[in-house]
Parts: sequence; structure tokens; C-alpha cells
Amino acid sequence: MATRIRTLEKHKLNVPGKWLQAVEKLPIREYGFGIEYYGEVGVGTPPQKFKLDLDTGSGDVWLAGEECETCSRHKKYNPRRSSTHKAEGRKWGISYGDGSFASGYTARDTVSIGNLKVPNQVIGIATNESRAYQQDTVDGLLGLSYSGVSFIPGVTTFLDNISENGYLKKPIFSVYIREKDRDDYAGEYLFGDVDKSRFEGELTWVPLRTPKFWEIMLDGVNLSVGGVSEKMEISGPAILDTGTTLIVMSEQQATEFHRAIPSAENSDIYGWILPCNTEQVFPGNVSFAIGGADFSVPIKSIVREPVKGLSGWCFSAVTSGASNFMILGDVFMRSNYVVFDRGNAQVGIAPSKH
Repeated sequence: MATRIRTLEKHKLNVPGKWLQAVEKLPIREYGFGIEYYGEVGVGTPPQKFKLDLDTGSGDVWLAGEECETCSRHKKYNPRRSSTHKAEGRKWGISYGDGSFASGYTARDTVSIGNLKVPNQVIGIATNESRAYQQDTVDGLLGLSYSGVSFIPGVTTFLDNISENGYLKKPIFSVYIREKDRDDYAGEYLFGDVDKSRFEGELTWVPLRTPKFWEIMLDGVNLSVGGVSEKMEISGPAILDTGTTLIVMSEQQATEFHRAIPSAENSDIYGWILPCNTEQVFPGNVSFAIGGADFSVPIKSIVREPVKGLSGWCFSAVTSGASNFMILGDVFMRSNYVVFDRGNAQVGIAPSKH
């Protein structure tokens, strides 16, 4: 097998991923106040490197194209520099819950993370971006959800390609997010394995409600302060979404959550806000009951960046806007290690080591 791989690489030919059975670690960096986390992903042969937002809440791979006049801040994909580029040309567009969008046309090329190479992947080439993306530091997005959530009809997603073709040692990927260091390093995605040094105790395995989104059941939420625990009337379906910064609930659930936190207010202009000293006067944890175990997020992580123009007030990391399900975003995963198991349609969760 090693001889076969060397022969193909010598002649600059694609090595089938299933020969490699890869385990690849992708370091991630933090942008802003934990607004998003991105990694360097290759597209094409040889790989053109792009900063892509890794998003378990969507399925598409897309990046800025040469024709995009509004993408001046971003590195642009050049098909002429890739020997594995295949023109496709279908119209393509995507929009997200925060109102951001991108549109353009489709193509096919190899998408790579280290030695993990996925040939003939359908990608969206953006010729237009919303203002939010024009100002963003990332060049595009790498969706890590099931094929059923792709905005491009009939497309097999990057996640399903690596699983169905046996490109990984195990059909899983693991997410570890931490506070960034001086170099903006903020954790890693591990494709094909689990890093037991990154979490405490054992993983709690939770089945997906449906193998489409990474959707599980949240059984309850508790607030613990000074040894006293208060149960909130919050439960229901929840999506583990690395592409969402905050924890998103329905209006009723968000109201119930902030009822337990003194001085929290729902501003008509800013949404849910908290006194910036909430952690000092109200130290404790919020715990999320999932699969018979509790997973904590410290109060300090619920207090976000200061509100401009409102001295002493900060944004809350819990906001409203969800309808049929809650979203457990990066705020949850900064405290909890999550394994996304495509092969068995489940997730594993454990408290992170920091």
C-alpha cells in the first residue's frame, strides 16, 4: 500500500482516501470575541489554502471566486491553478439564520485537510456576498452536516463523502474549542479519531433524533450558584452547531433562562443583556442535561462583550430566535468536548480540559 501511494504521489495523481485511512488534526483560530472559529483548508491540486469557517449546522462547501467584486477582503479560488478542477456551472445560493448569504455557481475539485483528500467535491464559487461576509475574516465555509441540509440539490456533502468512501480511520470528527492564546490558536478539529487528553472522564453518547442536522434532545437546564440549584422549564430538541456563536432559544425559553439571573434585561435595541459584573456577584454554572449527564457552562461564558453606549452592560450569550429547536453553539462547546459520529448517527460529549 505504501508503494502504491508513493507511486501515485510521484506522478501527481490523486491517492484514494480509503488507502490513507486518515487521522488529521486541523488547528483552529478565533475571530473576534469568539464570533467564529476557522481552519486552513486546501481546495484544488496543488491545494490553494483558504480560511474556512467550520460549520456543523450546514452542509455546503463554498468560497470566494475570481469574479466576485464584493469579495475584495478574501482570497479567491483560481480554477486555472488546479489540475483537478471540473467546471459544473449550476446556479447556487445559500442563506443563514443571521441574514447573511452568498451566491454564484458550482464546480468540482479536491478538498483537503492535510492528508485527508476528498476528490470531486461539489463546491460553491461565490460571485456575490452579503455585507456581513464582505467584512468577515474568513474566505468561505466548510459545512460538516449531512447531505439533506445542502443548499445545492442532490449533492453529497463533504461529511458524507469522507464517511461513505472510508477516507477516515473512523467515520467521526471531534471538536475541541478553548480560549485563544497570543497566536489566536483556539483548539482543533480531529478528523478520524478522539483525543482523550482533551476531556475529563468518559464520553456520554447521545443518539441523533434524525440523521440530518446534529440534533439531540436537551432534557433540562439548571442554574447552580453557591451550591443551590434552580431548575428552569427549558427542554426540547437542540442542534450542536459550531457555525453559531451563541446559545439560541425560543422567546419563551430565553425569557425563562434570564428570569433566573438577577438584573438581566431584554432590550428593544440590543436583545438580552446582563450587568458585566454578573460573574462576580452571581458566580456559578449553567448545566445542560443531555443523555443522563450534566454539562456545565460557567456564568463567565454567558457574559459576552460590552454593549457600546451602555456602560456596565454586556451582551448575553443566550439569545432568542429559534423556533422548532434550540441551538447549542460555540459558547457550549468552549466548555465541552464533542465527538460527531457520522457512522453511528450519534454524538459523544464530555467536559473539556483547559
